[in-house]
Amino acid sequence: MNTHEAPIAGVARAAMLTSLSINTYSGRKKDTRTQAEVTAAKGAHSKRAASVYKSLFADCVELEDITKFQARVRAIHYNLTLPWSDSGPRLLPTKALQEYQDQMTKLEAEFWVLVRRFLDRFDLLVAAAAFQLGALFNRAEYPTRESVEQQFGFSVAFSPLPLSGDFRLDIESEVQADLIKHYNKQTQLQLEQVNSEAWTRLHKVLSHMSDRLTVTMDEEGKPVRKKIYDSMVENAQELCGLLTALNVTGDPKLEQARAELEGALSGVIAKDFRDSDGARTMVKSKVDKIMSDYNEWLGTEKFDD
Repeated sequence: MNTHEAPIAGVARAAMLTSLSINTYSGRKKDTRTQAEVTAAKGAHSKRAASVYKSLFADCVELEDITKFQARVRAIHYNLTLPWSDSGPRLLPTKALQEYQDQMTKLEAEFWVLVRRFLDRFDLLVAAAAFQLGALFNRAEYPTRESVEQQFGFSVAFSPLPLSGDFRLDIESEVQADLIKHYNKQTQLQLEQVNSEAWTRLHKVLSHMSDRLTVTMDEEGKPVRKKIYDSMVENAQELCGLLTALNVTGDPKLEQARAELEGALSGVIAKDFRDSDGARTMVKSKVDKIMSDYNEWLGTEKFDD
């Protein structure tokens, strides 16, 4: 797949790095006593043959809500950013900075509301766990409310995208030149990954729409239509807006494809597809044309099931 190359300095002005850190209390603990019982009962000759972890707060809605919320926050974080390193910081376009900050500020407030709800009922939840766990319950395994509170955390950090000129090292010029060359090569590979991620998101939306809008015929010649949900159109329209910010490399082909999808969805709602096969056929033809025209960049041969 051809990848649009963009000057690193230009991308550094259009994006930054952001790191999201969410710490939670798992409520899980290794149960060595039960583990020994399991391995003995199964005739295992090694104590390491099995590992047993138990949930100290079984069926605890408050703790489950925090875990689910954490996953939701990370999903939003990933949606508004692009991959940069294997783990850790992600690339945040400056065009998406305000939305990102607004969302994270709101989500952090919601996070602490959920944490407070759990902590306020902590003692009651421990008492309830005695009933839930039965013989597995061991009060000594439960930490104090204060120590659990310290395990929760929510933070976002921003940093500028480093440039090769940041190698201000007191080393021989030849070694410094090699470092800069290596950095520029590595950064270009990361920018290719960034661009590829944007195209991948576009491909997923296009292929999903094409599939859902397809009308086939059954053995009796009657049309068979797949159910259309409002989210299909809403997600596609949301992506059109988001890709304007995510196109940090200034890829003209990506912008063209995005604009064509936006045009295909102009004035369209999901109900149109549910009410009219004509609307399905018209938009599907436009979607399929985008996939065909930009096949080289979408890399459909790579993503086809």
